[in-house]
Amino acid sequence: MTGGLRDRDEALATQALELATAASELAKRDAMLEAVKARAEELAQQLEFLKLKARGPASQRYVPEEQDVLPFPGDITPPPRAPEPEPNDEEPEETSTTDKKKKKRKGKTPKRRNRDAFAHFPSRPVTCKTTDDATCAGCGGLLGVIGQAVSFRVDWVPGHFIIDDVIRDKCACPNCPDQGVLTVPGPYALDRALCANGLLARVLVDKFADHIPLNRQVRRMGREGFEIGSNTLAGWVKQSAGLLKIVAKAVYTELLEGDFLQGDDTGFPVQDGGDGALRKGRLWAFTNQEQVFYAFTATKQGIYPAKLLKNFAGDLLLVDGGSEFNKVVRDQDLERAGCWSHLRTYFFHARHHHPVEAALALATIRDLFLLERSLRGKPPDEVRARRQAEALPLIDGFFEWVKALSARVRPKSKLGEAVTYARNQEAAMRLHLEHGELPMHNNLSELMLRQAVVGRKNWLFARSEGGAEAAATIYTLIGSCMLQGIDPHAYLVDILGRLLDHPSNRVNELTPRAWRLATEGHTASAA
Repeated sequence: MTGGLRDRDEALATQALELATAASELAKRDAMLEAVKARAEELAQQLEFLKLKARGPASQRYVPEEQDVLPFPGDITPPPRAPEPEPNDEEPEETSTTDKKKKKRKGKTPKRRNRDAFAHFPSRPVTCKTTDDATCAGCGGLLGVIGQAVSFRVDWVPGHFIIDDVIRDKCACPNCPDQGVLTVPGPYALDRALCANGLLARVLVDKFADHIPLNRQVRRMGREGFEIGSNTLAGWVKQSAGLLKIVAKAVYTELLEGDFLQGDDTGFPVQDGGDGALRKGRLWAFTNQEQVFYAFTATKQGIYPAKLLKNFAGDLLLVDGGSEFNKVVRDQDLERAGCWSHLRTYFFHARHHHPVEAALALATIRDLFLLERSLRGKPPDEVRARRQAEALPLIDGFFEWVKALSARVRPKSKLGEAVTYARNQEAAMRLHLEHGELPMHNNLSELMLRQAVVGRKNWLFARSEGGAEAAATIYTLIGSCMLQGIDPHAYLVDILGRLLDHPSNRVNELTPRAWRLATEGHTASAA
């Protein structure tokens, strides 16, 4: 009888163990099922967000509803709004459009032509005479003119091509025949090239300011009566970048001497090797709002911005929240300012699933931007005073609202990502309140990089690392011309004609900013 009870107890214990094991397995499966459901829900939300983003506008312009403050459920106080009415002259932000890709066609480089091939173009004489005090390097005696060297160049003035018929004096020393014959150099940047400075400047401006690839320039020039090969144009670009590199370096030096810089980077693909494979490069842009410097690097690693800004004399750096700038900020003990446009982007992306909360944040950020618009062009002291009086209360209220909201949102939702970014970047977002010269956003750096991005859509990639560095050099000068409000073609024509004879220790006189100041001073004195 006792053995029967023992057997029954053992059977019951075995069944209980089996039931416990089965319950544990079911619990594991339920947990796995919940995880799968959560992941499926997250992916569904991401898919819905991407569909809404694809259908929605590219611009992040936010126009609030009629009510002053949107209703908000719960006990969280919404961020404050400025009481000023919306101005009527609000201008919409620019939206980028996707350029259609066109098939590239290889063009044949024509053979070198003589002067008769350009008889249909108007011409002008260019005479290069020797100076009266030109002396022989051997004996120190005066050189004598023994003849002229005749050549031609193709130039471009706004509207049409023109031929320069170049006549240069040939000189020799009557006492030192071993010194040979000396020919007076012409006023052209590229030696033994077909192009004059105006045509060379046109090629550079078309490619790096108007984003026209060289093969399209070749076709357009052909329609205008001038046949040239794309390889020839590529050689002109490379040679001119080598000459202009010293001016771009002068711009770089001036930027490093300033009090603050703002910067950003973007992808810049490079064709590496003969197999046509592309590798990812990076194009960096740093600006003080007066001039801009571009640099190409192989990757996005933090060692590159740290190297580029190693000699930066200031202590303020305005960048986004990317980790690539952590090293330079840490090594040089810089104060890192944040970009309110980046913060706005997070809340803008959250508007589909969290329309009420996103609208509250976007409304406050919009009021801050409207305040900045009214401060444009004001002295730094006045900007700082008004920011302290008008922007500081809005920003204080905004971050109090964000802190309270963080306890109510899922961290991995779009709104949760916006709240997390705001809380992590709060100190950086407040820095502009103490510095009137510092902008509250990094839009200018992104605008300058947009030049390269639009160009990249047209010509797709750089054919070599040297070509990418040459592009950075030309972008530096043309981008600085844009910031200075001067015509890049007129600027390049002038400095290409002066660069070879200009003293190297005064190259800072050829930067776009110095050129504008000199031009304005000359115009004022002439008036």
